[in-house]
Amino acid sequence: MLQTSRPFTCLTFCSLPYAGVGWPQSCVSILAGFAGTPVVPTLVLPRSRLPLPEPIKMVSALPPPLSALPWRLVANTGWARLEQRFARLLEEADPATTIAYFWPGASRKLVQRAKARGILTVREMINTAQASAKPALDAAYARLGLPPTHTISMAAVEEEIEELALYDLVFASNAPCEVSLIDAGVRADRIFPTSFGWSPPRFELGIGHSTAADRGPGTVKILFAGSISVRKGVPTLLEAWEKLTVDAELTLVGNVEPALEPLVSRAVARGSVRVLPFTRDIGALYRSHDVFVFPTVEEGGPQVTIEAGGCGLPVITTPMGAARLVKDGVNGIIVPAGAVELLSAAIASLASDPGLRQRYSRRIAADAQAFTYDKLGAERALAFIERLEHRHPEVVSYA
Repeated sequence: MLQTSRPFTCLTFCSLPYAGVGWPQSCVSILAGFAGTPVVPTLVLPRSRLPLPEPIKMVSALPPPLSALPWRLVANTGWARLEQRFARLLEEADPATTIAYFWPGASRKLVQRAKARGILTVREMINTAQASAKPALDAAYARLGLPPTHTISMAAVEEEIEELALYDLVFASNAPCEVSLIDAGVRADRIFPTSFGWSPPRFELGIGHSTAADRGPGTVKILFAGSISVRKGVPTLLEAWEKLTVDAELTLVGNVEPALEPLVSRAVARGSVRVLPFTRDIGALYRSHDVFVFPTVEEGGPQVTIEAGGCGLPVITTPMGAARLVKDGVNGIIVPAGAVELLSAAIASLASDPGLRQRYSRRIAADAQAFTYDKLGAERALAFIERLEHRHPEVVSYA
């Protein structure tokens, strides 16, 4: 049995406010999974609109009344105060029992400060390293004859490479992310393969809940959720959709990238495609559709893939979108990014074969149980403890 002489403190840097959405929600879900471990999470962030679950302790950088103002008005102040507050906490910390857990947005100077104090430094990657992401996205825009609007500059690539060299441990949320980190110069022994996940209670999946495997014949409903953008592979999806002759409907859920508005409008006008805005109740859409399609060009470990799988939707995706969950020919189909013909064939195969959909649906719903946030949070907490054990064996023992 693991024993510690005192609890560990996980100082977690989150550069965005918490409002129950986006990657800050993933961060909170992971930290909540530390419950029952010796690691006590402290989330340091600009502000929160919602209470945080146990066992998370919150440190808000913005005091009232600044915390109540629109974020766009206080963002710069919030980021500056966040760095200052985190730096103070680092100075007060015990290096033998503290983890500095950085999500995107921290300055290199702040990471260096943690490292100089002898504190374990850890980075959570929500995407692939930018040195790999930039050329992949540049090529995707070039295929469409569009100027790239992804905002990853060569300066940002070089800065991230220098930043990544500072971490003692980097969490890689999918296999392509691992490869990108190695290509960016991160040593393999500093990379920890893991994943993002899902929280079943959020989707009201009680005993006996129905999934795609339980629905009868009729028009097959295909779902995409995410930003309706070049990065998420939507142009490839719409081109593949035009080639289909099966009875199917496509729902795109998310905000449309401005450059794609004409393309999306034409697809909707032709029929069988509809667009819905971002919704917090994505679970209702998972439960009312038959297949999830996510032909993304660049990702970390997409949470939507795991959520859809957990709700029983067979998944068609790319290697980037597989999220360590989707296994080709087992619980879904994996096609290369940008492969229009293969994507169209994959959609047609599931749309025209109810038996295959049912088999994949049951399998992926079962497989997704390994990706719940309580498990993934505990896994990360154990990774922290193991690293600290090597540095400070006096604080960890096994009875």
